[in-house]
Amino acid sequence: MNNKVASVPPPKAKLTTPPYQPLETQYKLNQKFSSLYQLVDRIGCGGYGFVMSALHRVTLQEVAVKFIYKAKLHSSTIEPLEISILKQIHHPTVIDYIDSFQDDHYFYLVMELYGCEWKTVSHESSSSSSSSFVSPVTPNGEGNDHFNYPSPQQQKIRRSSCDLFECIERHIRLSESQTHKIFKQIVQCVDDLSKIGIYHRDIKDENIVVDSNFKVKLIDFGSAIQIPKDCSRDQFTIKKFHGTISFASPEILLGLSYRPEPAEVWSLGILLFTLLYGQVPFSNSNHVISGNWSRPSQPKSSDCMDLLSMLLKNNPQKRLTIKEILQHPWLKAKFPMQ
Repeated sequence: MNNKVASVPPPKAKLTTPPYQPLETQYKLNQKFSSLYQLVDRIGCGGYGFVMSALHRVTLQEVAVKFIYKAKLHSSTIEPLEISILKQIHHPTVIDYIDSFQDDHYFYLVMELYGCEWKTVSHESSSSSSSSFVSPVTPNGEGNDHFNYPSPQQQKIRRSSCDLFECIERHIRLSESQTHKIFKQIVQCVDDLSKIGIYHRDIKDENIVVDSNFKVKLIDFGSAIQIPKDCSRDQFTIKKFHGTISFASPEILLGLSYRPEPAEVWSLGILLFTLLYGQVPFSNSNHVISGNWSRPSQPKSSDCMDLLSMLLKNNPQKRLTIKEILQHPWLKAKFPMQ
């Protein structure tokens, strides 16, 4: 177990002139959280927060802790929707909620830490990814529960990723059988979530963690929504998009109001292509809007290519529904064990 002390970056402040400045001070964590957990490694960072691994001081269970910037949320937010949604879900293919805390600047979301570490990149190459820290201004902390802000050298070291992106990188290209095993789990999960009105809205390889047996779990529900029970699923539409552009459907790129399920199905199509070929199918937004996706020369089964074509329809009304995906011959096929 890696026992080095890790550091928490100070919370982001609003952009000012000059921009964010490094802060060589300490930040005091929630006292109850500090009494239960010891932070260990940085895992990643995004627009709404950052994630670190931590160790329970008594059980020694390793967990993931997502620190969500309060400054990025509406001032009236009592609890982020991501936390509220994860509390409702008890599913084998969704990361487990464990606990939550908060202080003046952050909500803390404690979750299970799942998957194996796909060690494929050097510390230097991983430090250049989108997970690098920025360092804004924060008040000084007081007391004993402090963690120093990381030096530039410390920032280059982070826990190797457990996500599907790194898994694909390691395997160069997954076999059709491996792809089938992973994809079927995700589709079943999406179907189960849709039954309670939950749509993830940011399905991609980096939001799926995977173990050495290719069993997966969906993570990062920061963009998720839950359709109210009294709303019709077929009539409910959204205007705002919170996700990843390379996985966004044509109707989203056109700025149209969109239904969550067809948009989710589109992202499943991008995911399936990425699993099969190690890249996304579209080179630019015009190709996405036209539905003009490249068909690589590497042979795949006809059923697999048929499913892909039914997911990547630029007209959302012509895409398969989630239920129809589960009934597709490729999803129902039996593949040899890997």
